[in-house]
Amino acid sequence: MTQKQPHPLLDLALTVILPSIALEKLSAPDRLGPLWALVVALLLPLGFGIWCYLNKRGLNFFSILGLVAVIVTGGLGLLNLNATWFAVKEALFPIFLGVAFPLSHRWGKPLVNEMLLNPQVINLPALHQALDTPEKHHEFAGLLKRASWGMAGTFVFSAAANFALALYLLGDKAPGSQEYTKAIGRLNWSGFIVIGLPLMGVTLALLLWLLRSITRITGLERDDLLNQGTTVRSQVNNG
Repeated sequence: MTQKQPHPLLDLALTVILPSIALEKLSAPDRLGPLWALVVALLLPLGFGIWCYLNKRGLNFFSILGLVAVIVTGGLGLLNLNATWFAVKEALFPIFLGVAFPLSHRWGKPLVNEMLLNPQVINLPALHQALDTPEKHHEFAGLLKRASWGMAGTFVFSAAANFALALYLLGDKAPGSQEYTKAIGRLNWSGFIVIGLPLMGVTLALLLWLLRSITRITGLERDDLLNQGTTVRSQVNNG
């Protein structure tokens, strides 16, 4: 019996996102502290990777990615870092996410499918039916790879913005001081406004480009491609 494959976004959440949250939230001295927070964060991708291996799914790409991300960011967190190294730490997480998009094609589970071709929005049966020739399949696969590199580019931009914002907020403050801690708090909420909102805009623009390109390849109209679509004009024209 074929093993049911885990959801790529769930993989990413268990192995990269949740460990990163654990590092951030549990590293305070009045909680677990940086060392034990690192141990907890490492257990998530390590445990998930062992579970995948025992269930005959082989090595899990996201577990490996999560372990590397946690070791690097957590290891830096154990040190009394100045603003430059903290900025490097802030940039590493989006870099790891960006790398995950193009590399996920090698594992047969492209993340871009889950991010931009959500079945709650896209009429996937109509899309797959419209890819009725090898040429269309090949062009569609190339389109997904270009979209993956586009997502990777957005996260590289996020990494650069994280680095610059961390230097701006922390550069003139002593590590470990009260002002340094307050600046880290400002970095958390201001990062969403300065970085998160533009990142959402770029992702939306990439989605619109992907929809236009799919329409060109398949001949489906926008209403046919979206789950809310009811038109049959393209089917009549192709008939």
